[in-house]
Parts: sequence; structure tokens; C-alpha cells
Amino acid sequence: MPVLKRKRIMWTKVDAETEVAKVQMPARVFGFHVALGGGVLNNGESLKDLDLYFLPLDDVNTAPEVDELVAFLETQWGPSEPISSYGTSTHYARKLKFHQPKRIDVFIVCGNADID
Repeated sequence: MPVLKRKRIMWTKVDAETEVAKVQMPARVFGFHVALGGGVLNNGESLKDLDLYFLPLDDVNTAPEVDELVAFLETQWGPSEPISSYGTSTHYARKLKFHQPKRIDVFIVCGNADID
């Protein structure tokens, strides 16, 4: 009888909390909140990736600094690549993936005026 291989869990909520804690306070400096999404939020684990959403702070005096946020995230997780598999949307300034070595997908939410 063949032995079934169980797929290895890539991310858990505990892992996600560690990553969120690393970027939460710095993200505020750039005008963003951090929110967990995807399989880790819905199921407590993911076989594929960690989905993090960066939402603009509700501060009318400060515009979110998207490029600065991305540069900071790259100091934490290495180079990013655009994600094209999700299609286009006017709600996102950036959709990026990082391999650090586990995959992190980042969705930076902004209004239409902030999109490059």
C-alpha cells in the first residue's frame, strides 16, 4: 500500500502573528494598518502563502507612502515581484509577492488617486 504524503503546512496563525508584529508599527509610519487575510485567517493555516493587506490609516493629514512601505517590506522579506494572477483592480496600489523563503502575498489598498 502506497504511503500518502501529507502536504506541509507553510503558514500558521502563530507564524503570521510573528510577521505582522515585525511590520505593524513601521507600517503606521508610512500611513498603513496591517490586516491578515486568506487561508491563514479563514482556516488557521495555509499550504501556499500568507496574505497581508495594508490599509490606509484614516488620517486626512497624511497621505500613505506606498513606495516607502514597499522599500521597508523589502528590507524585511527581500525583493518583491508583482502579482499578475489576481488581475487588475482600482482598489490596490500594489499586489506583490515575497519569498522569504516562505511566500508572502502583499496587497496594498489605496484610493484611485494613489495608484501608479
